[in-house]
Amino acid sequence: MDFKGKAILISGASGGMGEEIARQLSKEGCKLALFARGEEKLKKLSQELSSNITECIYKICDVSNKKDIEEAVKFSHEKFGRIDLAILTAGVLIPNPIETMDSSIIKNTMEINFLGNVYFLENLFPIMKTQESSTIAIISTLPDKRGIAGWGAYGASKGALSILIESLRAEAKQKYNINIITIKPGSVQTPMIKGYTRHGAISPKKAAEFILIGIKKEKKVIQFPFSQVLMTKIGEFFPPSAYDAIPIYMHKGEGYPVVKEK
Repeated sequence: MDFKGKAILISGASGGMGEEIARQLSKEGCKLALFARGEEKLKKLSQELSSNITECIYKICDVSNKKDIEEAVKFSHEKFGRIDLAILTAGVLIPNPIETMDSSIIKNTMEINFLGNVYFLENLFPIMKTQESSTIAIISTLPDKRGIAGWGAYGASKGALSILIESLRAEAKQKYNINIITIKPGSVQTPMIKGYTRHGAISPKKAAEFILIGIKKEKKVIQFPFSQVLMTKIGEFFPPSAYDAIPIYMHKGEGYPVVKEK
């Protein structure tokens, strides 16, 4: 896929991988529509990236709000006349300790990480079906097949997302020439993991490079970095008894909050 001249929507654009993807795409001569909750950051980024070769627009969007997403897609389409590529990066990582088992954390995580992307798909499909070709790339996670102690809400939301994307991918391509890409990053040094130690975490800049190269090559699944992909694949072959024997502190990682029993 050649990015030049393309109309590209990016959610979660005010920080982390979304921001870095926007920065790198601004050098490709495309049209960018940036969305996130923080207006000041979006405004500043949009002004910074706008140039002779890049048109950049922005709008506040809370991805847990269905109406916000409907308006974001409409805003992009009305401004550019088409949406060639949507890169959906918005998400949250919230620990859900077994000691409290707070359903509100799980609900909030599912609304943002899973349903937020469902709302985007719901609004993007009618537009993209009428175009010759389009692409939707969605951030899931590398360990999307096994539960990780203390991070069940995040894992459940991303696991559900990966399965949904896979269930749509072949039919969307065969019927409407819409490419749907699952992006599976390992640990990336974004604001989302601030306070947690993740050995081997890569920079958002490097992650964005992996993602954009994968989109250019029209890969079905983009997963990185290699060392974490390898470890995750090995872990998937562990029988339940062996997997359950892994010390819980290794699942949770350094920096996981200590909480009292509810």
